[in-house]
Amino acid sequence: ETYFVQCDSHLMFASEWDEKYRLEIQATSNYPKSVLSSYPPGFSESSRAAVHESSGARLCTCTTLLNDPNPIVRINTGIGYHGNEPRPTQIPFIAAGFFFARSEFLTDWPFDPYMPWLFMGEEIALSMRAWTHGWDIYAPRKNLIAHQYRPGRLGLPKFWETASRVYKGPGMNNVLQSKVIPRIKHMVGYPDSTLEKIHEQGIDIVLTDIEHYGCGTERSWEEYLKFAYMSIDEEHDAIVCTHNDWCNKGLKD
Repeated sequence: ETYFVQCDSHLMFASEWDEKYRLEIQATSNYPKSVLSSYPPGFSESSRAAVHESSGARLCTCTTLLNDPNPIVRINTGIGYHGNEPRPTQIPFIAAGFFFARSEFLTDWPFDPYMPWLFMGEEIALSMRAWTHGWDIYAPRKNLIAHQYRPGRLGLPKFWETASRVYKGPGMNNVLQSKVIPRIKHMVGYPDSTLEKIHEQGIDIVLTDIEHYGCGTERSWEEYLKFAYMSIDEEHDAIVCTHNDWCNKGLKD
């Protein structure tokens, strides 16, 4: 297949969404090494209707919740398109719930098979690996899909609950996740997950084949942090995210 799309369940699609995304990605300045990604707007059962092709949102910001059992970077939206932009603009992050790219990415930065049941951490891993392998990330100018986000109060099952039931851990944090997250944190550059720290903990197995599924060599890890307005907080063993002006204003084609 020429193109690849990853998306969540419970989606609605606009008419001819695939052809429209194909034309949109071809309009990017780094095509064919381009990725389209966004958090789609939501819909509910009571409002189920045709997808309204509204202006797209940009994934510009991130945060780390230090009180999480496994604190890891979370991606957030910034300022969206106004509707008169001549072409898609760059963003620093990929949303796991929707991205569209040429299928060559599967050989350039293939999916990591050593991250079972990963939830938090998937997006920063995808983003950093794509960008350091020379792929640029873009926000599509139009929302062509909508997602039923299914809040917890509905009592509907979530992706991570299967693993949580097995490991008897609440929410998305469980024993399995605690073994997977250090792999992400090592790649992203967390101070508590350096090669030395992982060796001291006796969990070297979490870095199995990391040389095949880590960052690329087209651009450096340090360049990505600068590009995404991220920095290392040694005191709290965390990644600090600051306001990204170029992304919110659509300054990079």
